[in-house]
Amino acid sequence: MIKLKSLNGINLKVRDYDASFRWYHDHFGFERRYDVEGGVVVGVGDIEIILSPHLDPDAPLADPRTVRCIHTLGFSVTKEEYLKARKEFADDPDLVEFDQAEFASFITADPDDYCVEISYNK
Repeated sequence: MIKLKSLNGINLKVRDYDASFRWYHDHFGFERRYDVEGGVVVGVGDIEIILSPHLDPDAPLADPRTVRCIHTLGFSVTKEEYLKARKEFADDPDLVEFDQAEFASFITADPDDYCVEISYNK
């Protein structure tokens, strides 16, 4: 088994770079790191994602209200950060929550309707 250290280099096709970057920056503290062919690497701590323009800005992505986990990024946090994040997204009408014996999580959506799951292990 390979033990993973961090999330690195997942590429998200976005309709509006500025709106997507602001969302990841404002909610999670992502900062612009460097340009790559076809996109921009943004990161926080050991986590990096690539935001690149969608070839067809009008193309529909999966609707997270009907297909909740088809395009999902999952971030693990401490219980304290989870509770803080849950308050931050309290107004999301499409929020989906899970409360299992082993973990708790919720799923919200970014500006391009990619699902973002925040969880903590109990």
